[in-house]
Order: sequence, then C-alpha cells, then structure tokens
Amino acid sequence: MEKIVILILSFVLLFSCKSDDDALRSTDIVGKWQLVEQLLDPGDGSGTFQSVDSELALEFFDDGTIVSRNGSLCNIFTESGGTSSGTFSLNDNMINIECPSDTFRISFERTGLNLVLNFSCIEACAQKYKKVS
Repeated sequence: MEKIVILILSFVLLFSCKSDDDALRSTDIVGKWQLVEQLLDPGDGSGTFQSVDSELALEFFDDGTIVSRNGSLCNIFTESGGTSSGTFSLNDNMINIECPSDTFRISFERTGLNLVLNFSCIEACAQKYKKVS
C-alpha cells in the first residue's frame, strides 16, 4: 500500500511541475531577441557558430505571433532589410513564417540564455539569438 501512495504522489508532483515549467517558458520567450551567431556547415559536418554583425531581431508576443525586423526569416542567407511575420508554438517549438512563396516552418530551442532557430537546409544551418528585452 505504501508503494502505491508513493507512486501516486510521484505522478502528482511530476504533472504539477510540468504546468509550472510551461508557464515559465511562455513568458520567458516573449520579448526581443538579437541575432548574434550563425551556423553554416561547409558540407562536411565541421560547421560551428560564428559571430555575426547583424541588425536582424525577432520579437515574440504573448498572443503567439512573431515578427522579424531588419531582415526576413524567409531567406536566412540575405539581409534585405524587410520584415517577416508569423506564429509560434511552444507545444512543438515551431515557428510558421508567412513568405511570398510558401509558409516556412522553423524549429527552435532554448539553450541557456540563447534561442536557436534550426532551418531546413541541405547542410546544417541555424541562427543563435540573445534576448535584449
């Protein structure tokens, strides 16, 4: 009987912590993020993040929308100025950006104080952002 009580208490603690973590994550991502590093792989798996001097910034909003400023997420290889916008989901860590030709899906992850966007490329390519507000 004691083992059953311990098992039930373990499940209660596990599920109560999960909802607290989700609430923390949603408020944690909201705000402005500045591009600081970019990963481009030359095709042999040796790519590493390199510092970039960029004005590209992302802003995540409470309502689940995202806007890029001083560059578009539709094409990560050019900084054309412009903007892009879309939505994000914390349930599957995905960003959906509305681009002229299609909707692009970009996965993201939090790593410490950074936000890393992982793009669908032939070779590994990603962008690392730091929160600025």
